[in-house]
Amino acid sequence: MKTSFDAGRRTGRRLAAPMTRIVSGCGWLLLLLCSGCALFSPRPEVIHGPERAAVATAFQELHRRQADCHCCIDAAVTVTIRGLLRSGTVAGYLQAMSPSFLRFVGVNPLGQPLLILVSDGHRFQYLAVPEAKEYSGDVRAETFVKYAPAGFRPGEAYFWLTGRLPDGELTVEEVAAGGEDPGYWLTVLGPAGAGQERHRLLFDPAAGLIRRHQVLDGRGGVEMDAVYEQQRAVGAVGCRLPSLIMVTTSRHQGTLRVAFSDWQDQVSLTENDFSFARPPGFEEVEVP
Repeated sequence: MKTSFDAGRRTGRRLAAPMTRIVSGCGWLLLLLCSGCALFSPRPEVIHGPERAAVATAFQELHRRQADCHCCIDAAVTVTIRGLLRSGTVAGYLQAMSPSFLRFVGVNPLGQPLLILVSDGHRFQYLAVPEAKEYSGDVRAETFVKYAPAGFRPGEAYFWLTGRLPDGELTVEEVAAGGEDPGYWLTVLGPAGAGQERHRLLFDPAAGLIRRHQVLDGRGGVEMDAVYEQQRAVGAVGCRLPSLIMVTTSRHQGTLRVAFSDWQDQVSLTENDFSFARPPGFEEVEVP
């Protein structure tokens, strides 16, 4: 797929701020997915009997129906980071496709492209326009992992952005009262493989939504905490997607706020949309 520098095209997409090197550039974009502070896991009252069974059934049904919403995201975003090392707000566009495909294109206030970051969940490409360099590598590379949040798996990026869990069999281990929060807290064992993580979800069966998603660290704490707000129906089948995501993690000091707008209801993307050809004159750099 050819790289487009036309900020007006939806196939472009804008996001971010000037970057001068891979650590402050690609790393800063990764921080858009992962800022954090000290986290804790709630200890609400456990629910038993028919009420527990009804809640667990409703959650499993919600998870089964998410297959109807496995196309894509195409929207404008405003991202605000507040932390000890770095703070600021950037604006742009995001494209994503299940299960792990992401594309960001960053522009400056004049609408001129500054960067492109794409990933298929296995490898990434990062085009730093001011540097005339393309950085690429495996998402397991040391530089990439250093800036990724604890609990975040690149292969599941689409599900984090849409407020869902990855496909596969899930086991509801515990149902607890939501307290002042609407709904119930569910402790869920994820699909087999990749460590089979435990998740704590604030599930609202009345609205049919996951309002909060925590990855547990196995020691009573939380590695990653995402709060989903302002869900709206998007697309022909009316899939509910969050317009606001607030993220904290245990690895990075700070908070992340991602606000979506200008949703495209008719989206058609393929894997080819999540790669680009390096422009002439740009230097290729493989990230270790």
